[in-house]
Amino acid sequence: MPLIIVNPVCGDRSAPAFFADNVALDGERIETTSAEHAGQAVVARLASESPLTVVLGSGDGTLHDIINALHPQPAAVSFVLVPCGTANALYSSLFPGQDDKLLSLRAFVSAKPPLPLSLATTTIAAKVSVASVVVSTSLHASILHDSEALRAAHPGIERFKLAAQQNSTKWYRARVRLHPAAAQTAVELYDPATRAFRPGPAELAGPFVYFLTTVNVDRLEPAFRITPRARDAPPGTCDVVVIRPLRAPDGATPDVFAATTWAALTAAYNDGAHLDLTYPDGTPIVEYLRCGAWEWIPDVADADAHLVCTDGAILRIPPGGSASCAIDAFPHKFAVYA
Repeated sequence: MPLIIVNPVCGDRSAPAFFADNVALDGERIETTSAEHAGQAVVARLASESPLTVVLGSGDGTLHDIINALHPQPAAVSFVLVPCGTANALYSSLFPGQDDKLLSLRAFVSAKPPLPLSLATTTIAAKVSVASVVVSTSLHASILHDSEALRAAHPGIERFKLAAQQNSTKWYRARVRLHPAAAQTAVELYDPATRAFRPGPAELAGPFVYFLTTVNVDRLEPAFRITPRARDAPPGTCDVVVIRPLRAPDGATPDVFAATTWAALTAAYNDGAHLDLTYPDGTPIVEYLRCGAWEWIPDVADADAHLVCTDGAILRIPPGGSASCAIDAFPHKFAVYA
């Protein structure tokens, strides 16, 4: 029987009531009491049962907590997602445009084979964090960092928009090294003119406004399709979205360039139309890359450039350090019903 885990404080705190009204499923049921509780429960159950199916009434953060509790154990765990969090990126990507919260559960009940998950492993000094949705720096990481202070008053998606306003004019000084996946001959760069990938750069110089990579998802909210080509990504790769302000031909300042940033991110809500935006000279505003690993090296003097977000968890790079991210860097058997 599956292990049923409900997070009573995620999203708008409606998960227990939703399960009581809509999920009639045999199995041990646990309501989490701490961030570590879900992972501890899965570890304990795996001691006597493997492979294991876990029904999650939560957001993406609880899945992140479980996967990190199991790392680096190559556990065989399949997840049934009942989206009760704020953004529910993984569920929204698996079932785009669907309001029904029980589609993953129905896939499990009907014995559909689960889909394998890819994982992005981020290493900072000796600390490892494993993500199943997103790894970011720059604006997205700052938004997630600052949004926590707004959670109590604004439990929904609006808190992210408020945090975005607080960080709208920041530039982040760093440089990036990109590495191809084993199946690639080179890092790839998407060309909106041909709607195809071509060989791309191995290094990017800052400053950056936006640097974000996803696995398993093409959107971070139901309508925010930030990596629209991710559904075509081969195993072992990730798609990376980059905005670098000095590519603008008019030499914009941070205050002026903020309008370009918001135009691009707003276009992501239009089915990923940000990939088609260009400057007057035809240069794409957004660089969209595909690779197997990357390294973010922040300027030692830029404190905000030292923030890294992995599935909503915020890490900080130590002075003089860097963050490395690799896709499917260790063997695992995580899957999801869809």
